[in-house]
Amino acid sequence: MSAKVVLEAAKYILRTDLVKGTWGNVSYREEDRMWITPSGVPYDEMGENDIAVVDLDDGEWIEGNFKPSSELPMHLEIYRIFPEIKAIVHFHAVYSSAFSAFDEDVPCYTEDQAQIIGGRIRVSKYAYPGTEELAKNVVEALKDRFGAIIANHGAVAIGRSMKEALAAAEVLEKSCHIAWLVGKSGKELSEKDISKLRKMYLDSYSKKITEER
Repeated sequence: MSAKVVLEAAKYILRTDLVKGTWGNVSYREEDRMWITPSGVPYDEMGENDIAVVDLDDGEWIEGNFKPSSELPMHLEIYRIFPEIKAIVHFHAVYSSAFSAFDEDVPCYTEDQAQIIGGRIRVSKYAYPGTEELAKNVVEALKDRFGAIIANHGAVAIGRSMKEALAAAEVLEKSCHIAWLVGKSGKELSEKDISKLRKMYLDSYSKKITEER
């Protein structure tokens, strides 16, 4: 069932243009194991048996026709630091990738960004892909957030369910699009409003989204 969750999410981000080709990756955690998309396999050709199963304790590849994504260290580190998180979506959409070239946060202009992401979208410090350094930098950018931009690379969204992680990914990309259109002339939500909206989401609105995988 967990492999199906990952496969359906991978095909969804392809359909919605959050990724192109074999870029990006998706994972789902259940107890002491992680199901993650394999390295270099096109999403539209992927099957459930192609999803790699990894031991969360030692990072060992246990099952699956192909080896895990090269960004395995990032997924392992996120699950290690944020035990409440069950799903990760790493993507390379246009506007979030554009903002990955800037060394500044994406302003919080909308309520859905405040609620689901948690405020401004941080850009992690640059590190080479697939490295422990990148993993640690991304975790730092994700503190108190459900999404972050990976410098000169792409973006990552997390959630307490796959449905929430996918929603965070879409809101992150939409927020980057809005910020690109508005520029610095927009009126950003106050920290007080962001905090209140985030609490409303976590305490109430998100109950349904986290009930499902």
